[in-house]
Amino acid sequence: MPRVTFTPDDVIVDVHSGENLLRAAMMADVQVTATCGGDGTCGKCRVIIEQGAADAIPSTRLSKEQLAEGSVLACLTHVTEDVVVRIPAQSRPGSVPSTHGRRAAAPLLSAEEHAARIPKHKSRPVASKYYLELPRPDLSDNADSVSRLKGALRREHRITTTAMSPEAIRQLPLALVQGEWKVTALVLEIHRATPLVIGVEPGDTTAHQHTVAVDVGTTSVEVALIDVTTDTVLAQLSEYNRQVLLGADVITRVIAGSSPAGLAQLQGLIAETITHLVNEVCDMAAVSPESVDAYVIAGNTVMTHLLFGISPASIRTEPYVPVTTQFPLVAAHDLGLPGSPVAMVVAIPCPASWLGGDIVAGVVAAGIPWTDRLTLFVDIGTNGEIVLANREWMIGCACSAGPAFEGAGILHGMRAADGAIEHVRIDDKTLEPAILTIGNVKPLGICGSGLIDCVSELFLTGALGRNGKFMPLAENSLRFREGERGPEFVLVDAQDSATGNAIVLTETDVESLMRAKAAIHAGIDVLAECVDVEIDQIEEVVVAGGFGHYLDLERAMVLGMLPELPLARFAFIGNSSLIGARRAATCGEMLKKAHDVSEMLTYVELSVNVGFMDLYMSSLFLPHTDLTRFPRSEALLSRRSGAMEAK
Repeated sequence: MPRVTFTPDDVIVDVHSGENLLRAAMMADVQVTATCGGDGTCGKCRVIIEQGAADAIPSTRLSKEQLAEGSVLACLTHVTEDVVVRIPAQSRPGSVPSTHGRRAAAPLLSAEEHAARIPKHKSRPVASKYYLELPRPDLSDNADSVSRLKGALRREHRITTTAMSPEAIRQLPLALVQGEWKVTALVLEIHRATPLVIGVEPGDTTAHQHTVAVDVGTTSVEVALIDVTTDTVLAQLSEYNRQVLLGADVITRVIAGSSPAGLAQLQGLIAETITHLVNEVCDMAAVSPESVDAYVIAGNTVMTHLLFGISPASIRTEPYVPVTTQFPLVAAHDLGLPGSPVAMVVAIPCPASWLGGDIVAGVVAAGIPWTDRLTLFVDIGTNGEIVLANREWMIGCACSAGPAFEGAGILHGMRAADGAIEHVRIDDKTLEPAILTIGNVKPLGICGSGLIDCVSELFLTGALGRNGKFMPLAENSLRFREGERGPEFVLVDAQDSATGNAIVLTETDVESLMRAKAAIHAGIDVLAECVDVEIDQIEEVVVAGGFGHYLDLERAMVLGMLPELPLARFAFIGNSSLIGARRAATCGEMLKKAHDVSEMLTYVELSVNVGFMDLYMSSLFLPHTDLTRFPRSEALLSRRSGAMEAK
């Protein structure tokens, strides 16, 4: 793992090979000016490579003399080996170093590294094709064709007690004739069910076996096209859930889906969303959508109900029970999804009204069912779901965090996609921001991780009070102004944005984030109290969510969203729901484990928990009403106050 040393700050940070140098500087709290989002057009993030070498894209923004002395633009440079990097005074946003502190960013596990902790299993995929050569019938052997196919599956592939769908039986005679008694059987093998032959094709078609894994989120939907023969993701894509047309939050969707007409409309919108994504990923992989044989769906309980056309009305009213936690096996075409004529949809079970299959899939993806470590699993999204568990027991809850973490409900918010501001650093003295976008392109808006960065940075500089209101210090900066929605901070000037309009953060945006983070933190406290566990006893924290790879943990702790624990205990896993669905699609043992998790998980209903509201109100400050729970943040604030008094 390459090591980057920044001078004159004398800060050292370990990064993954290929990491962007500007991002490395931001993660290490090294002040570097950057206003273009990382596409190299502003030319302000000039640094000098003094020792070692890095993979830098040449820029016309640098003079011959600067190039000769080793200057590069940090945003266009990727670290491949140990380097020493000097930050010249001209690349500093202010005249004094930051008072935030100097903490090297801890290397965090990637989703693949973390998933590697899961024991290896060799069980079959949910849907598999098997090539068979059936004996032709004659007068001495006149067994029926279905029995011949079942016998071949048993002899050649050890698949016994096989049932056949009506469609497979209808396909069988023509397939036998066209294939001259050489056929391919498509078999569905799911938890606690007899293996089911759902289709029969003439000849050997085993080279084309595709399953689609889907994460059905309230705000976003993501799909992965999988070649199950090689366990390879051929293409992956996400977009907003088109159900947002009928409401951004899950409660609004429940209300809309309580009528037959609204339910039909919502079902059509989610089917339309998935269909569009499946067609796109199939096009990207040069695969026909008709080659998709199965879907594995992971979604929260409401979204899964809506996809299957089941009314979610009972989830909203006391005693908050879903219609079902185990969803039926349904033909893809019956739900309006593309695929082969026999493609089926399998859903990860949802253990409770507000704790769904997405969390079950995430817990499996994180390897929690196999660990003895006390693990906190936090999925940060529209609905903040939390599980405290190890292999012996599991307890979980869900809190309505709102869509702020996914960019919705924020004036210039967007999901974590190219052009979204993912990292922000603000100079203590000038309050000038430095930004980095996903994809290193001109900024379009701000996603959840950028929002967390921006609010925590404003708080650390003293421009934002513990109550989330802009402070008098802000009045001395041109970055603050009165907007149509009240006071706002100009994060990106109009000339520097991709839209031609300024990107701002309003006090209303801050309030939305504070409510969301308070719900997450209070939920964690409730679970810890339920099992009589102290927060510092938690041995690992797995952070999941669409923007997980972009989240700065220390900034999340400054806000009071996550507990203040050593960074080494944290691991990011990204979209764990999709990872879990992928694993279930390619390994029947993983699907079985998902069912086991759903059955053993104890659900805590926060709406009737007597202590939740008190804990929530205590968390509605930065970072918390009780600063002793956040000693590092308290030290940073004290340091900031001392620096300001010295000025």
